[in-house]
Amino acid sequence: MTMRLGKEKKFEEVYRTYFKELHRYAFKLLGDTDTAEETVQQVFLKLWEKDREQDVHTSIRSYLYRAVYNESVNLIRRGQLKMKYEMYQQHARGRDTDTQQSDIELKKQLHVALSQLPEKSRLVFEMSRFEELKYQEIADELALSLKTVEGHMTKALKHLRLHLADYLNVLTLIIMVGS
Repeated sequence: MTMRLGKEKKFEEVYRTYFKELHRYAFKLLGDTDTAEETVQQVFLKLWEKDREQDVHTSIRSYLYRAVYNESVNLIRRGQLKMKYEMYQQHARGRDTDTQQSDIELKKQLHVALSQLPEKSRLVFEMSRFEELKYQEIADELALSLKTVEGHMTKALKHLRLHLADYLNVLTLIIMVGS
């Protein structure tokens, strides 16, 4: 019991002696008085819990300054990581929104371009791209020759390339700049 009382007195003496100057030091590193106070208290808490005075090979003052420095640096690093993560999340959300808007616009433009195609060419394109049928399956279903199906696809793709060229160039630019 007297040993514990002696430890408490010694700890209290160290705390009173160094707290204010350690707080000023932590404030210089962290720029916030409350955070500096929490950091110094954390260092003293660790000192108390682990009875570090027995492990200190330098002066207690040097040990405390080094501990405050390390705690402060770790706190700054955690803050920087958190900030980077939040910025990444905001960027990802913004990119997702841009991508969704681009997808909606592309679908609108595709619908407009498809509506301008002759009926058979549009039908062949939709069966090939949306229903994922092979040219031979389309030919069989529509009672057309394979060459006729290929001709309709060539016409549809050429029309879509021309109609969507400006939009796709802008979309590609947005994607490249946004990344």
